[in-house]
Amino acid sequence: MSAQHGRLVRLGSWASRAGSLDPEYPLLRRGLHVGIALILVCGVGLAVSATLHELPDVEWRWRPATLLAGIAAVALFMLLSGEIWRRILHALGPYLPAPVATRIWFVSGLGRFVPTSLLVPVVRSAMSEREGVPKRICLASIAYELAAAITGALVVGAYGVITLPDLQGHWERWLVIALPVLALLLMQPAVFHNVADLVLVRLGRERLPRSLSTSRVPEFVGLYCVAYVVAGLSAYALGQCFYPIGADDLVTAIGAYALGGMLGLIAFMLPAGLVAREAGIAVGLTAIMPTAPAVAIAVLVRMVQIGVELTAVAITMAHSRASRDSDQPGVPGTPGSSPPSTVARS
Repeated sequence: MSAQHGRLVRLGSWASRAGSLDPEYPLLRRGLHVGIALILVCGVGLAVSATLHELPDVEWRWRPATLLAGIAAVALFMLLSGEIWRRILHALGPYLPAPVATRIWFVSGLGRFVPTSLLVPVVRSAMSEREGVPKRICLASIAYELAAAITGALVVGAYGVITLPDLQGHWERWLVIALPVLALLLMQPAVFHNVADLVLVRLGRERLPRSLSTSRVPEFVGLYCVAYVVAGLSAYALGQCFYPIGADDLVTAIGAYALGGMLGLIAFMLPAGLVAREAGIAVGLTAIMPTAPAVAIAVLVRMVQIGVELTAVAITMAHSRASRDSDQPGVPGTPGSSPPSTVARS
């Protein structure tokens, strides 16, 4: 074994131990958890502050019905996204009950507000490991989730570009289809699984036991397409608070959100894709409205999304705490104790 390979193996072992977020010493473990919580709180606080300062001075149109509809669509979009990740994870082997997976997805999602979004896979794999999910499989599910989300956004965004009124009659608009097609090809098992195994072996870890089948890749991409259509409906509904968007512009609004979502996922170095996501939504909306209300709508969508995330984290954590309190204390493996939620299913 070469010296370089030995260093990679040691790096993989160290990363595996660090990723558990469960050091041997109780005081160190408590300090680590408190430190991560403080980082997440600061990240969310900075994101909220930045979002409020970006809101342009435009006239507000009080539309309670569309405002509530937009909030509901954002919540549904996020719940769908968490459920899609749970199904991707199950397709790779491990199974998590919906309440457990939803809590893990929302809590780990707060890591997006920290630059580089590195805490997302760290927190999610650590929380999933406590439910019996191997870290390497959880990390693979996150990689598939990211790839499927970007591909779904490309599909919806490409449709939005093709249907833009200003581009009708220009054959060049059809070239945008190449992007989602290329993304689908890269998600095929022959590509993704081999690349993932190569990285794992170099780090001295076990190979992935399973990968998504060729037939399931378009299934999850299709689910993300549905999710982005729902999210686009939220942008359309919330947009009524600043600009009278007509029914003919619905497809453009949906495509604008997909464009912003894709840029936000790619710009992972920015906290929660801030600026990049809003810029994408605003640019997409400027095809049907002036710049000022387009920016205002993009910022409002971000504010609603942050509010929904924080509310969901509070609700899922309270539900988890109530469930633990209702269980009788016991030793794992004996009556009265809660076994890991993961069940191996094929």
